[in-house]
Amino acid sequence: MVNSRKRGSIVPIEWREHEAPLRNGIALWDFSAARHGTPRPRPEEPSAEKEQRRAQLMQEFRSRYAEICHQVLGLAKPPADSIDRWLLEQLAQRGGGRDPLVPRPRIAESSRVLERELLAEVPMRCHSRVTGRLASEQLARYVKSARDWLQRLQEPSQLISEEVEALDAWLKEHGDEWKVGRKSSADCPFRRKLDELVAQEHMGLSVRFRVAAQDMAVEILKRVSDEAESMVVQLCEFKASDVYPVHLDMEGAAPKIIFREEEMKISAMHMQKLHQLYEVHQGPGDSEDWKAAFRRRLYCMLRRYVTFIGLDPAEEGSQGGNMHAAAPECVFAWLRDEMGVSAELFASPLNCFFAEYYSAFPDVDAFFGSQGSFFDLDDLPEGSYEVGPPYTEEVMELMARKLLKHLRSSAEKKQVLSFVVFVPDWGDECTALGLVSGEDFQPFRPELCKKQAYLLARGREHHYISGVQFFHDSGADASRRYYDVPHGTRIYVLQTPKAAERWPFGQAKAEALLAKLGPVEEKKGTTEALKDHSHGPPFVGNESERQPVTCQPVAASRRVPRFLANECNNVGDKWAEKHAF
Repeated sequence: MVNSRKRGSIVPIEWREHEAPLRNGIALWDFSAARHGTPRPRPEEPSAEKEQRRAQLMQEFRSRYAEICHQVLGLAKPPADSIDRWLLEQLAQRGGGRDPLVPRPRIAESSRVLERELLAEVPMRCHSRVTGRLASEQLARYVKSARDWLQRLQEPSQLISEEVEALDAWLKEHGDEWKVGRKSSADCPFRRKLDELVAQEHMGLSVRFRVAAQDMAVEILKRVSDEAESMVVQLCEFKASDVYPVHLDMEGAAPKIIFREEEMKISAMHMQKLHQLYEVHQGPGDSEDWKAAFRRRLYCMLRRYVTFIGLDPAEEGSQGGNMHAAAPECVFAWLRDEMGVSAELFASPLNCFFAEYYSAFPDVDAFFGSQGSFFDLDDLPEGSYEVGPPYTEEVMELMARKLLKHLRSSAEKKQVLSFVVFVPDWGDECTALGLVSGEDFQPFRPELCKKQAYLLARGREHHYISGVQFFHDSGADASRRYYDVPHGTRIYVLQTPKAAERWPFGQAKAEALLAKLGPVEEKKGTTEALKDHSHGPPFVGNESERQPVTCQPVAASRRVPRFLANECNNVGDKWAEKHAF
């Protein structure tokens, strides 16, 4: 994992067996918070055999998708995270389908999400942040890729061919200008050329290519949907015998969950967490039936998430991935103490802080405390919630509309409902952020945020917990558990009037919350580290303004975002690479 801080500066995790681990005296999870106690339907008993078959079929599906992308569009590999977006969009729809992992296998035919991801590779996906020499080199690669695409298109227009040659001629004439000196994005001619390629209003060269290749993308959508439909049919027809037991090997540094020929390793710390979480909701037990049920449910839950994120934990170097990240435990402890938060709307048994949460897979998560999917809720119990959705534009937009519905309904009933929302600072052009920053949410903002809708934690100046830190080689390693967030993070506080009375949110709390997000270095004491603002005070609004927390209005950021599916383990250069048009 790329991290701008040295390993020695990371405060270590203190872990004693049978106790919640601590970091800076703060527990990494707290299952003692009062719960809403809303009764939920008990799911069907999961089948380890069927879950293993689902994993095999999903792996085959990913391979077929890669083959189709290569056959039709000539791509060496599919667009990064495109299948993740495809899955997440399905999981954010209301109501389940025939399969809990792929509830809407033909969604690509009615949604343009996957189509946009595919066409973004035509003729080449360009980095959106590079300037100077890097931008010049990118343009040169673009010309080469564009010429290859001219051969691939059935009927390339004369205009497209002429524009490719014109770009090549311009690059040869101006190719050395990057040596003149460092220029800003606005002054860099190579950056401007890259931006012109994707300009919709002027039908930039990339836009023309993508129009010409649209039929090819539609062919991929049809074939992908057919493959997904076939996979779901096979799972529905699969008859599990369930005669094979799940074993748990606690010998060695990393526990192993073993089913038939498959072994999954998990960090010992997370094994302890999941056992405690299970006991909270199912009660303790030492009978053989209790232990067998725990092992089976544990395997099914872990297998589902590993299948979902597309990783094989048994393979060397596979612990990258983009599983949902979370704010650090010091933030959750503060939210609990100061804002009454006791549940999470987007979590899993693996990354939850509280014992009560909502998750994507209640069929396997319910045994470990999941209250269901947030998107299936008609009524949300009164209380205060942390909201950290997956970072996809589609999911965040659906989340925003759902939050507004709950706030309006609860306000009419004079109920207490409060949300603290953590989302990336992608600018208000991102539909979800535009919605939450807009007039509809105005009645539900605290006075501090009436004019400027959100607090902003600057990129590289706050940290999160990596979403894949449950793997056996990184569980209790603080240097791998925490990472510096490369992008800005917006924090929205949304409350009904009754909630605002119970948990008022003013400037002092705004400063304290942002301070909790900041990295805590080992060389400083806890209190001193949390108060340190060597890079300036926390602030509200646009990062470029760098304003302290005040009640002065700040213009919204106007960056045009592209999807980044919560890259939890690979930041820095890889983050810049994936923030591409």
